[in-house]
Amino acid sequence: MEQEITAIQPQLTQHFAKLINENRLAHAYLLSGASGTGKLSLAVWIAQGIFCNQRNADGTPCLKCSECRRIAANEHPDVVRIIPEGRSIKVDQVRYLKSEFSKSGLEGNRKVFIIQDVEKMTTSAANSLLKFIEEPNGSITAFLLSSHANQILPTIVSRCQVVEMASLNRETQLKKLMDAGIDKAVASVLVNLNADFDELTALGTDEQFQKLLTEVVNWMKAILADDWRAFVYVQTRLMPLVDERPAQERLLELMVMICRDLILLRYHRDAEVAFITEKKMLAQAAVQIPASQLTKGVELVMNCWNQLAVNVSYQNVLEGLTLRLCRCYHKR
Repeated sequence: MEQEITAIQPQLTQHFAKLINENRLAHAYLLSGASGTGKLSLAVWIAQGIFCNQRNADGTPCLKCSECRRIAANEHPDVVRIIPEGRSIKVDQVRYLKSEFSKSGLEGNRKVFIIQDVEKMTTSAANSLLKFIEEPNGSITAFLLSSHANQILPTIVSRCQVVEMASLNRETQLKKLMDAGIDKAVASVLVNLNADFDELTALGTDEQFQKLLTEVVNWMKAILADDWRAFVYVQTRLMPLVDERPAQERLLELMVMICRDLILLRYHRDAEVAFITEKKMLAQAAVQIPASQLTKGVELVMNCWNQLAVNVSYQNVLEGLTLRLCRCYHKR
């Protein structure tokens, strides 16, 4: 992890190593940045630096001692990670978080909290977090991670030290994924997903995810051909691959992506296309559909999140989307 995060964010790792060495860490940081910029990796690396038994003279963690290894494996009792379950951080997670805030470290006098996708906190959860930030414990450091900082309560943001992660360009991310052994066609899709590098590499070798990519393409081909089977594909081909909430979120991201590719190809922005193996097919379709309808297509997919928020069933949302896209692209 050190080699990776120090290569991705050299200035930030140097900065935090110095703070660790001088014992000047603040009690709360908001790590804000796009997918792939290493937010989680940086937070874990800092936690390793705090607890490392064999810290280097410059404040960097050794990554080899038992403390570093346990933190990397998410097995250290004094480094607490909170990850949203589905679309939000749940009530039980908030209760656990509040109870942990009030406890001292089990193995020392320090505790570190890493809260991923903090923008997904419910209002009550956010208010609980705000109380901690307003009344900080000197032995606690919290790292709030977000790809959408504009969705976080301003009162929380104002009480954190905001750290903007340096963005990675598409070519750098693509090369990193390909260096990890991921096929270029899959990597081109992955760089457009909202996920950290470790998750992207895991998806890149996941057989189920690769099947999902194939079926999203088949679904879109049927829509563009005005083929009624596109509606049937939702139940027969897509739903069996997305039985859990994270996969369902991922499928919607892929649908946005392939609809966006149509717009990109309409305006000859080929280098930004995600589904690179389908460029020819998508480009041929894009020139036949008015630009306004292509834009509306993306909006239709984006609206799916609003429907899910009011508890419309996932399959119904996708089936409705399929019918609307067919009407949209074929002007019915």
